[in-house]
Amino acid sequence: MEAVISVVMQFCGEEMDAYGQCVGQNPKDWLTKCAELKQKAADCSSNHPAVKKINKECSKEYMTYDDCLKRNPENVTICVEALHAFMDCASKSASRIQSAYKTQDYEPNQTKPLS
Repeated sequence: MEAVISVVMQFCGEEMDAYGQCVGQNPKDWLTKCAELKQKAADCSSNHPAVKKINKECSKEYMTYDDCLKRNPENVTICVEALHAFMDCASKSASRIQSAYKTQDYEPNQTKPLS
């Protein structure tokens, strides 16, 4: 999971931090109070090619987790298993991406090969 977090935080750290703080400060109604911040974080992270690949490869796991959160806004701990499944998929995908970047002389924050 470190690889995923590294990729996302490198480009979207501010947005992710703001969203995380909002969720932490609004445990009962984070779904509505943090919707705008969630969208900003999602918009930011979805623009990087590596994150797009992770999202594509792990869309089923993410949708399961997201649906669980929507069904259980008062008790998100019910969704831990779904979260772990998504994190496992994302971690494997990010590791493959990082390996590809390394073997092709890419840097994580670049979309084209280094010259």
